[in-house]
Amino acid sequence: MTTWSVDFDPFNLPSLPDISADSLIADIDWALDYSSYFDTNFEEAYPGLRHLFGGFDSAGERIAMQVFSLPDAHSTAFVYHGYYDHVGLFNNVINYFLKHGYSVVAYDLPGHGLSTGERAAINDFMSYRQVLSDAFGVVADFGLPARRVGLAQSTGCAVLMSHLLSGGEADFDRVVLLAPLLRPTKWHWGRPAHALLKYFIHSLPRKFADNSDDQIFLEFLRERDPLQARILPVSWVGALKKWQSWFLRQAPVPSSVLILQGDEDETVDWRYNLPRIKRKFPNAKIIHVPGARHHLAKEGEAFREQLWQACDDYL
Repeated sequence: MTTWSVDFDPFNLPSLPDISADSLIADIDWALDYSSYFDTNFEEAYPGLRHLFGGFDSAGERIAMQVFSLPDAHSTAFVYHGYYDHVGLFNNVINYFLKHGYSVVAYDLPGHGLSTGERAAINDFMSYRQVLSDAFGVVADFGLPARRVGLAQSTGCAVLMSHLLSGGEADFDRVVLLAPLLRPTKWHWGRPAHALLKYFIHSLPRKFADNSDDQIFLEFLRERDPLQARILPVSWVGALKKWQSWFLRQAPVPSSVLILQGDEDETVDWRYNLPRIKRKFPNAKIIHVPGARHHLAKEGEAFREQLWQACDDYL
């Protein structure tokens, strides 16, 4: 990775022009530095690739979007990152789809990455879902393949599942969920703690978890990623509680879903989550990845090989 020359300030973001079918990343100097820093500069590896970069307005925020438009792509993959993450951390996922002939659409959630919004905060998970829905309209005239697949990690899975359960099941041909969020671990004390703390504090200091076998990645998050939030806003926990109740009330849908879950995941309570998610998506296939931790998209290479093989077999 090279040095990213942008002096990043989440409250003074570099200006993002409206994204369009002609808004190439090469036209924004600082965006080229960003792409080099996070290894999302795939133009040399895929001749003819058009890397589009810009923003759109949704849910009261300016959303940073990237589109990797591949010549002769057969499908379009929509990628949804997890909590505290951003598109730059999903270079492995983007590269996987490009290698397999997909164009890729990805954006930073509100309060994450290059999108505006209070860092890592949200008042209602349905704001996340609103952005997902609006993103379809943004790229509607970009000439992307009509067949859509979705891949999401953790909180991104909550967003994608919300869309599927809200009448959007026909929008994706197939869906891959990596370590989906419903209830986090230690929720037995986190839920009542929130009920008290919400009246007294705005946020808690973030604790960086060892959620991947890749120690270089973990060090990068802690020390060298300027887009990492350092707090856990109490508002996000409250929004999660409200969303959980909503999720459990929804009727099942027949979507085609692949769920990949590491059995060493200490971030989400997967033993609680998976049976309940399966009830909402009865056609879901669940694959356990022995030894894998939470951040499957950035796990060690041996675990990622299992991830990509499962995706190959399913997609």
